Amino acid sequence: MDKKKYTIGICITKIDDNSRADYMHRLHHLADKLGYRLIVFNSFIDFYSISPSDKGAKSVFDIINFDIIDSLIIHTNSFCNQSVVDEIISNARNHNTPVILLGRTEKDCFSIVGDYEASFKDIIRHVIKDHGATDTHFIAGVEGPDMFSAQRIRCYKEVLEECGLPFSENMVDYGYYWDGPTRKVINKLLENGKKPPQAIICANDYMAFAACSELKNHGFRVPEDIIVTGYDGVPAAEHFEPRITTCAEDLGVLAEKTLEAVKMSLENKEPCVLYNDFLPVISESCGCSKVVGENFRSVSTQLYNVIDNIKIHEEFISACINQMLGIKDLNDLYTSLSRCALENSYICLNSNFVSSVISGNDSFRSKISEDLIVIPSKLPKGRSISRMKLSDMIFEGNDNEDESKSYILTSIYVGNDVYGYYAFRTDDFINTSYKIKRVLNAINVAFTIASGYFKQLSMRLSIKRSSVINPLTDLPNLKGTATWFDEFSTPDNQQKCISISVYALPKYTYIMENYGIDAAEEAIVLVSNALKLANTENRFIGHIAEDEFVVINYYDNPKDIGSVIEAATDSFFTSIEDYNSNSGKEYYIEVNCGCTVVNPGWNTSIESLIKFANSEMYMNRLKYGMGDIAKPETDLKAYYKKFELLIEKNLFHYHFQPVVNAKNGEIVAYEALMRTDSAISMNPHEILDTAKKYNRLYDIEKATMFNVMEYYANNREQFGGRKVYINTIPGHFLKDEDIDILIEKYKEYMDNFLFELTEQDTVPDAELYKIKKLCGDAKVNPIAIDDYGTGHSNIVNLMRYSPHVIKIDRFLITDIHKNQNKQHFVRSTIEFAKLNEILVLAEGVETSNELHTLIDLGVDFIQGFYTGRPAPVPASYIDEEIRREIIDANPLY
Repeated sequence: MDKKKYTIGICITKIDDNSRADYMHRLHHLADKLGYRLIVFNSFIDFYSISPSDKGAKSVFDIINFDIIDSLIIHTNSFCNQSVVDEIISNARNHNTPVILLGRTEKDCFSIVGDYEASFKDIIRHVIKDHGATDTHFIAGVEGPDMFSAQRIRCYKEVLEECGLPFSENMVDYGYYWDGPTRKVINKLLENGKKPPQAIICANDYMAFAACSELKNHGFRVPEDIIVTGYDGVPAAEHFEPRITTCAEDLGVLAEKTLEAVKMSLENKEPCVLYNDFLPVISESCGCSKVVGENFRSVSTQLYNVIDNIKIHEEFISACINQMLGIKDLNDLYTSLSRCALENSYICLNSNFVSSVISGNDSFRSKISEDLIVIPSKLPKGRSISRMKLSDMIFEGNDNEDESKSYILTSIYVGNDVYGYYAFRTDDFINTSYKIKRVLNAINVAFTIASGYFKQLSMRLSIKRSSVINPLTDLPNLKGTATWFDEFSTPDNQQKCISISVYALPKYTYIMENYGIDAAEEAIVLVSNALKLANTENRFIGHIAEDEFVVINYYDNPKDIGSVIEAATDSFFTSIEDYNSNSGKEYYIEVNCGCTVVNPGWNTSIESLIKFANSEMYMNRLKYGMGDIAKPETDLKAYYKKFELLIEKNLFHYHFQPVVNAKNGEIVAYEALMRTDSAISMNPHEILDTAKKYNRLYDIEKATMFNVMEYYANNREQFGGRKVYINTIPGHFLKDEDIDILIEKYKEYMDNFLFELTEQDTVPDAELYKIKKLCGDAKVNPIAIDDYGTGHSNIVNLMRYSPHVIKIDRFLITDIHKNQNKQHFVRSTIEFAKLNEILVLAEGVETSNELHTLIDLGVDFIQGFYTGRPAPVPASYIDEEIRREIIDANPLY
């Protein structure tokens, strides 16, 4: 308590909201009189829905400097996501900073709670008793676990009971606190010429505005035909026609009580709860006589001045944005930011971002550096600060002007990338808060343009670098090797002995063609790492061709050549042999080596020396022959005893991978995937190979059908009514007697199963009939075509099977965003499917790029590791960030 001026922090969102700006304006001036200085940490999003920009917007609350904050106010009602508030409270507690909560109670915190129930009930009583409205309807806020909505419904029910009127759930609808849903409620109340209620009670003013407007569209007058009331007393309620009967909180009293709680916290008093009453505002929308109103000409003049100021500022910001379109370097960025910044403000940039631009290394993400760069901006007179610490973002006031102003801080971000912070000093929240938002939007536009340009620049530098560097191994290619050798070939170095060793993978193409590019690249990286490990000193390593490396060693003493090369090759080939023994791959990695030695006084090109080494390598290959590339096949007899035990004891388990709606991210089905007990330790491929060799595929088919359906029947609640895809083996579908047993046991669940047929194998008509028989009167054909796009009779089979779903094979999905041919095939498949009322599922989706491409192409369902991995218990929902990504990728939906 020995400070002359206390610093009070306040966390809030959407400070440009009229009510919040009004409250902050009152709070500032009262705080100034008491000798308090305010620092406002503001986000212009209220975290209503999970969004990629949440992390960037939320970062402003991560930079609260508790070393200078004496007490922290949190405007909890402005945060739709209370978990953000929880994080701020936790951080304050860790720094022993007292907290004042507006609109919420919490242990060890001062709280100011609006006591609105009494005034809200008074409004409802007034409508019923004074206006005789016995037929009423309530439009609540959010359906579900919303505290405010539930409280207001309870108030409505209690007044109805008090007045002897009945209540039913049909008397409540949900407007979600905004215009669109409220209009839908009104249309529902009036559909088919229904008689409207005498009064509509709304849970907030914005829903009341929408209700009045929609009623007017239908020819009803408010209040003559229908009474409408609101709640929360927003400023617009006073100017709406008709003026809304509502409940209003006295923002001046709220500001006084806030500072009363601050004073108590500074005096180390025990936290307590203070109450701020709401008052009923009886006005025109309930039918009371019109109050002598304000001078509307005066109001319109005020509004004209506000709109005129907004227009002038918008034109100014538009000119700034036009200038930003030409950003080409940091100077352009600095100039653009400086021009749009308001007076008494400054922009602090994350030096990590600046460093990434200067270095050309696009490694910047969301991490904020401790050092901030203050760009040339409209700083207070006499200041020319270019750098500051993150903890020193707030200037200490040195003059009377500084002392009488509050600080507003907000994040500068694009998505999750935080580029810095914008700080503004003001004593007029009402007339400047909307300008701050507009300036911040312009700043974010500048960074969107700049970051895009700098990333392209970094990409061009990377491409230029890739002309001398192999991107897979990060080793110099042949051109880079030649450049290094030219620089190395000085007269002094030409007096050294050098050895040139070439290493090549003779079966590289075989691995790529038979096991894929990933396996081939894995082999290349293996050889690269083994060479680096084996050659540690006085060496250069180059990746000179797709499947070939060079190692150049240089020696001061010629006697070292033999021992160095021998030790290096021993270490290298030991690493390769260890890998071959333990990798579990079906193939060997084979490497050939050739070496040549050059005595002092050499003066030749590296290309010639590599040719000599290559010749030596080819001679070694002829001398020692080629090794086997493929490992011997596993003896299936070794598996058969395990297989018999698996069937006899029914040691199968099943995991369920979610199938996700590509429009809204909801889980619609699961695919049942075979697993075994750990004692068996056989994967599905080994099981099927063994069953095929010993003619036991029917046993697998039968076990799969009965096991999956039994699990479903015993655990129905886990599936939530969603369908389950079951794989079948063409040519081995159940016999009639087993089908009859299956139908008898699980008939009531058959509508919940789809049977996957592999497209490569033609299914006889008899089996198709059995599958359709299994599901009886199912509304859809219970068939899904699996691995579509890998067979040879696509259209023919589709016409025969008439499936409900086709599953596009993962081969066509992998890297589809990079392959136009794959995109064309999938697009054609979707078009054909839609014409024939078939749904399309993309399986094997593993990346965000694949997901977005497939959504753009129009698939109906997504299945893959990116949206959900197989699990022993079916997941009820996918990761919320992925679900939001799917929704955001469907703007029209």
